[in-house]
Amino acid sequence: MKHLIKLIMLCSVLFIGYAQAESEAGVSRSAFTTAIDNKEPVSDLKTITNNVGNVYFFTEILGLDGHTITHRWEYNNKVMAEIPFNIGANRWRTWSSKSVLPAWTGTWIVSVLDEGGNVIEQNEFEYIKAE
Repeated sequence: MKHLIKLIMLCSVLFIGYAQAESEAGVSRSAFTTAIDNKEPVSDLKTITNNVGNVYFFTEILGLDGHTITHRWEYNNKVMAEIPFNIGANRWRTWSSKSVLPAWTGTWIVSVLDEGGNVIEQNEFEYIKAE
């Protein structure tokens, strides 16, 4: 009887953990930055000057082990890059980068897409002329 109770308690804990992981599946954090250090963004920027040539988009993904996500970079309603990532664990930090020309000032949007092409996260930054 004691073993049965322990087994039921263990199954309950596992089910609750699974249900919680499923409900938290998706992007838990995202940020634009000028560098990545130890798999973390060094900043969280909303405005970036055009003397910065490379911009990074960092995402932390939860609960999507074995799935694929894509970072889609857009400028002036045009897709500039699509970078797919295979997610290798239930918590996965990844990033993409884009070389941005100084003339490409304005609003940039990066969307995180699931395998069906659905937007699960979207973030933007302003690329402005350096003074």
